[in-house]
Amino acid sequence: MTAPFMPKQAVAFDGALLKELQRDVSDAIARDLLKDLPPLTSFSVIHDNGCGYGAVTMAVMESDPPRGIRINATEINPTFLAQLQAKLAENPEWPNDVAAPSHIHRTLKPGGTGVIAGWQDMPWHIALENAHHKTRGADESMAPFLSKGCYKKEKLMQVTTDAGWKDVQFVEKAAWLNLGRDLTCWARLAWIFLATHLGGWQQRDEDKWDEAIDGIVQELEQCEWHKVEDGVHKIRMVAVVAKGLK
Repeated sequence: MTAPFMPKQAVAFDGALLKELQRDVSDAIARDLLKDLPPLTSFSVIHDNGCGYGAVTMAVMESDPPRGIRINATEINPTFLAQLQAKLAENPEWPNDVAAPSHIHRTLKPGGTGVIAGWQDMPWHIALENAHHKTRGADESMAPFLSKGCYKKEKLMQVTTDAGWKDVQFVEKAAWLNLGRDLTCWARLAWIFLATHLGGWQQRDEDKWDEAIDGIVQELEQCEWHKVEDGVHKIRMVAVVAKGLK
């Protein structure tokens, strides 16, 4: 069987590179989020759903929780986004925008607290979208991650209501994504990990690689929420958090 085509500029992605891509921005939101939740007890059971590399779990454990708490962490490996997109089309009952909060609500005990956090403002997202359109054309299907876009408060209000959540409160939390000292390096990682479309890489992606990366870097530098501190590039991101009771 012929191996899928991969541009010569790309590298195989793994968990370590994912951590380098998003650094500690999810960790910052997770730590801040814990301040808004009821105090943990020795009988607390936490479901870290879609745990990624474990930002929430680590935030909980670093908060010096009571002995006896239990954390159940579940995750679909993000490197399998393309395969997941196809599977979701075949299995609509699997987690989706409404099914995920429904499952969270289902697993809560009466009086339990459910929390969903989603990025509603990711300034780098539009840079990757524009690079996609510029190098692949307006008619080319978007990469699975890029096609999802951001989650606005109105979206979370809709899906939590449809899922049966009660007394839902919404808050916004901001954090700065550390892009590192080399903006080109971060743009390359983002393009590899987030912009691989459903049909896989093509020769044109290799041919227009520099055009895509240069476009992403230029837009990031010109973004209103971009800053440089001690030589480190940062982008401000905003999460919207829904907290409700069963």
